[in-house]
Amino acid sequence: MKTNIKHIFIIFTLSVFITGCSDYLDIVPDNVATIADAFDDENSAESFLFTCYSHMPRLGEPKNNVGFYGGDASYRINSVIRGDEPAHLVNSELALGAQEADVSYLDYWSGGKNGTNLYLGINDCNVFLENINSLVYMDEDLRKRWISEVKFLKAYYNFYLFRMYGPIIINDTNLPIDADISEIHKFRSPVDECVTYIADLFLEASDGLPLLINDRETELGRATKGAALAMRAKVLATGASPLFNGNAEYANVIDANGTRLFSDYDANKWQLAADACKMAVDTLEFAGVQLFKFDTSDMQYLPANVNRDEVPEEIVNVLTIQQSLSERWTDEKIFVSTNGIAGRIQNHAQARTHVKFQGNVEAMGFYSPTLRIAEMFYTKNGVPIDEDLTWNYADRYGLIDYDVDNDSDTDGNGVPDNQYFVKDGETTVNLHMNREVRFYGSLGFDRGIWYGNPAQYNSSGGQAGFEDHYVEGRALEYSGTAIGSGVYSQTGYFPKKLVNYDNVISSDDMDYSRESYAFPEMRLADLYLLYAECANEVDDRATAYIYIDKVRERANLKGVVESWANYSSSPSKPSTKEGFRDIVRQERLIELVFEGHRFWDLKRWKLAEYYMNIPFRGWNYLGSEPEDFYVPNVLGVPTYSFKNNLWPIETGEILSNPNLIQNGGW
Repeated sequence: MKTNIKHIFIIFTLSVFITGCSDYLDIVPDNVATIADAFDDENSAESFLFTCYSHMPRLGEPKNNVGFYGGDASYRINSVIRGDEPAHLVNSELALGAQEADVSYLDYWSGGKNGTNLYLGINDCNVFLENINSLVYMDEDLRKRWISEVKFLKAYYNFYLFRMYGPIIINDTNLPIDADISEIHKFRSPVDECVTYIADLFLEASDGLPLLINDRETELGRATKGAALAMRAKVLATGASPLFNGNAEYANVIDANGTRLFSDYDANKWQLAADACKMAVDTLEFAGVQLFKFDTSDMQYLPANVNRDEVPEEIVNVLTIQQSLSERWTDEKIFVSTNGIAGRIQNHAQARTHVKFQGNVEAMGFYSPTLRIAEMFYTKNGVPIDEDLTWNYADRYGLIDYDVDNDSDTDGNGVPDNQYFVKDGETTVNLHMNREVRFYGSLGFDRGIWYGNPAQYNSSGGQAGFEDHYVEGRALEYSGTAIGSGVYSQTGYFPKKLVNYDNVISSDDMDYSRESYAFPEMRLADLYLLYAECANEVDDRATAYIYIDKVRERANLKGVVESWANYSSSPSKPSTKEGFRDIVRQERLIELVFEGHRFWDLKRWKLAEYYMNIPFRGWNYLGSEPEDFYVPNVLGVPTYSFKNNLWPIETGEILSNPNLIQNGGW
């Protein structure tokens, strides 16, 4: 890696990607010629601060966030589609085993295909930290905050690299331009050193950061104390996880200087992570941060005969789950990236329920969640579908003609169990019935109700009322054009959770208007579940129950102990470390679905080799009748092996630095 820097810095002028989003963090610095000019006054220094922010990975961009298409949560064919979309999204290539060391996909080490060179971001952070104190006339509290923000960014960029590559090169300071070649050719630091360095940097940053941002209109995306402590907890939990903690497959990885890069298992790492989670949780709860709850006063589109003050709980629960991710402003989003706002991913995710959308490139609806994801969610009783004693798992693919008048009312509240989730009078499958609210808030499925824009059209071409907002997941019910070319969901499912409730498909010209939002790296629910996971690993299941149940309560589910005792074929499962580990892992995969975390969680748990080699399945989306459509169909076979657990360092980097060793298998 080239670590020498020049005194002349070109500051890239960046633009916010969504029209009308000037209220997001403005990362458009003034052009400066030298370092001295960059720190000549407070305004110039602030521009350089925003340059440090400008290296943030574009988490909301489909081609930049590997978690969208690179794992097993979705499937799409790689063929030419319409408009300005790429013929190949490189992260979908990764799922098919196309990664290579010569020119790495989504390379954040040296900036390969659709990646970003995060070492340049770290260099900019170092420049800022080395020069900000040269600014004489500056408010000291503001200086302290800016220094802390840049330390936060520096820690985050290092963590992003570590999560991908494992042992990384730690550049705590930049080298002078006359540095000796021996200084330039740095070694990778061992895993434990990387984790300690990044975690300590986040902790150090937290000291000077505000508890909360003061002005959402101008500061969204800026680092806070809670964000620093939450990310520190994530770093320590990652370092404690099986991929990095005592991984026998990397036991003999020794650097060119004889240093062992992976250490033996250390149970205390889980305790450090649990303690860090508690510190972060305590700080955020002190600040008043809570799990998001949908506010019915914000509803633009009310169902017929529903009073705004009496919106059914079932609808509120669905929109709470959906908007926990896609709401524009919410305190639950602890840390977000405003670089790459979630706009285009909504084009990929929006289900089109009408025939008049031909020729418009704005909403293609080809992000295709797999059947495995649909089966992952719990039943309405809060346990896995293959464990629920009251749910017919064997007949999950069986057809059902849904009749709301004959639906059961197991809650005794006078409301049929599936009335607000499945279209009355339509045919679907048992898999879609009597599931937990996160299933209905996260997934769009054929004949499932999708709350939102009332100007959508159904397949008859007429304007539908609110109560008719259901998904038609069969390709033949769309326009009939470009069948099989990738513009329809290839599985019959859509990631509803990625689509903001306030998005509009107009009734006249079929324009697609999106309510863009900053994509989160971490939400409070993520931290709660991380705390539950770490607490379980140190045998503190009492604490683990508390924090997993907070997340389940928001999803209208009973606690794990009660749910498993009453409904599961394995009633004692939550009481053991191994049993609760399985539970909290599935809980994370459900709660954080479509947010990119599954890809990284499966890796750190060393489960990716299993899950990412199982064939992709979905419904036969070309089937026109229910009995033809609802046939589980193998769509493709992913390829994943041991080497994919860590990203390859590009061959050119290895050749230019003889002290670097390549990751295993590459």
